[in-house]
Amino acid sequence: MRVTNRMLNNNVIRNINRNLENMARTQEQMSSGKRVNRPSDDPIVVARVLAFKTSIAANDQYKKNMEDAKGWLDASESALGMATDVLQRARELAVYGSNGTMPPESMDALGKEVDQLLDEMMQVANTSYGGRYIFGGSQTTATPFVSNSSSTDDPVEYNGDSAALNWEIAPGVTISVNENGDQIFMQAINNGSATESIFKLLNDLSAALHGGTATDVSATLNKFDQAIDHILNIRATLGAKSNRMEMAMSRLEDTQIGLTQTMSKLEDIDLAETVMNYKTQENVYLASLATGAMVLQPSLIDYLR
Repeated sequence: MRVTNRMLNNNVIRNINRNLENMARTQEQMSSGKRVNRPSDDPIVVARVLAFKTSIAANDQYKKNMEDAKGWLDASESALGMATDVLQRARELAVYGSNGTMPPESMDALGKEVDQLLDEMMQVANTSYGGRYIFGGSQTTATPFVSNSSSTDDPVEYNGDSAALNWEIAPGVTISVNENGDQIFMQAINNGSATESIFKLLNDLSAALHGGTATDVSATLNKFDQAIDHILNIRATLGAKSNRMEMAMSRLEDTQIGLTQTMSKLEDIDLAETVMNYKTQENVYLASLATGAMVLQPSLIDYLR
């Protein structure tokens, strides 16, 4: 095959351009810190990196869901802790009022404190978390427990529902973060064929202290024991769910670290190795320039001198 000067020139220019492209690609890797910056760099690696980024983003959202769920659960448990304190104090007052030796004035004073406890229980039942009522079921924007002075059966009315609020904490895995306010407060005491609310119990105690007898006050003690046990059982459930959220978040953080490390191995450069490669490419480029200068230099004019 006949080799012409034109062929030599084209080969030299093509090789110089290729070496320059290699240097430019390595420079981009050093400046970005990434081994792949576009799909054409390595389609397989880019596809795997995108899959890892999708998983990491999804896990970030699941973590937010779990943090919100844990906050809701902890707020509910804290509120029920205050409800327990209210019931225990009311029971203490019932014990004081049931001894039969207190004068009417003292009984009336105890009744006034119970009235305050009833108001406090209403506030506890209407606890909100992030602007949402935690004991109203799916009705999180409307006050679930309201006074019902016209009713002779119960001084408080429940306006929420029994719907569960489910948070997705993993693909296909959900957890209910709320407890039914109607069941917690309105069905706390079992009287055999019927249930009685905590509010009615406090109201009955108040009435017994204000104008009843020690016997009427004493009749509420067993009901307070039931109500306290009822709240404690629900608190235990909430505590178990909160512990589950802590373990799930810890496991998710470990997973995120593993995914991030693997993705980093795929897309991040080894800086020392990349710098060494760049210096090698630079030397090759300079050598190609020097070689090209010698190859392209001869011409007919050189031989006519």
